[in-house]
Amino acid sequence: MLNNLPLVTVGIPTYNRPLGLKHTLNCITNQTYANLEIIVSDNCSTDETVLTILQEFANKDSRVKYIVQSQNISIVPNFQYLLDNATGKYFLWAADDDSWDLNFIEVCVEAMEKQTDVALCITDIFIVAEDGSKKNGNLNRGFMQEKMYNRCFNYVKSNIENKFFLCGLYRSELVKGLVFPNNWGGEHMFLMEVLTKGKFLYLKNKSSFYYFLGGNSKSKASIKKAFNIKRKFAFLDAYPLKFVVTQFRFKHLSIFQKIILFFYNSLGLIFNEDKILYYNFIKKPLKEWINKTKN
Repeated sequence: MLNNLPLVTVGIPTYNRPLGLKHTLNCITNQTYANLEIIVSDNCSTDETVLTILQEFANKDSRVKYIVQSQNISIVPNFQYLLDNATGKYFLWAADDDSWDLNFIEVCVEAMEKQTDVALCITDIFIVAEDGSKKNGNLNRGFMQEKMYNRCFNYVKSNIENKFFLCGLYRSELVKGLVFPNNWGGEHMFLMEVLTKGKFLYLKNKSSFYYFLGGNSKSKASIKKAFNIKRKFAFLDAYPLKFVVTQFRFKHLSIFQKIILFFYNSLGLIFNEDKILYYNFIKKPLKEWINKTKN
């Protein structure tokens, strides 16, 4: 029966979060979709409990394989390692602090088998705070449109909560070989490139993904530390301007397409619902100048 189902590779990056790792492995190994290749990349954890959990799951489930990195290769290269080593028709990143309903993979595969132009499939998203409370991610269907330029414009324009779907199900042939930028906001640039490769599919009321708003994402200070960002104006190391220039490194696009995307993405940035442009380039610098002048 498994031979009739396409293989799905689930890549789990982990580091010093044994309880989260165990929860994620339970979520994945108990999925209703069985034809899985589960690869865990331990980023040289110092907590010995992590290895114990990996051995436990590998011993009881032959689908689970793990690698312990000889040194900490940092967050993004660990994600990249998993994508590069995936062999399945579909690929899923499963972070060690997130959760999925047990039918998540099944409903995504079923939908993507019917729609071959879909590059990434996601279900309803709930954002989970550190106190356990959760709220609906309210996905914007605008960046799931048919035309590439419209998708990209609406993606850049949407607020950050509409970008918490890195852990959706990817069509491997469209994302294998893509570079996950190793910088603050790199996941958003990665998703931007995926948008130019194919459509996004949102499956409403079919299943749910629970994004934990914590760990390395809970504060700007922790993000700056994770990516070794030392500049005072750290937002310049992030993504406001990168949204309008990132497409120039996409090898599959013509220069004409890249130039058109430049204008579409520039408009999206100007009208961004998080007011990135307004806050970072007008309000914040002006406030700092006024405070400096007073002092």
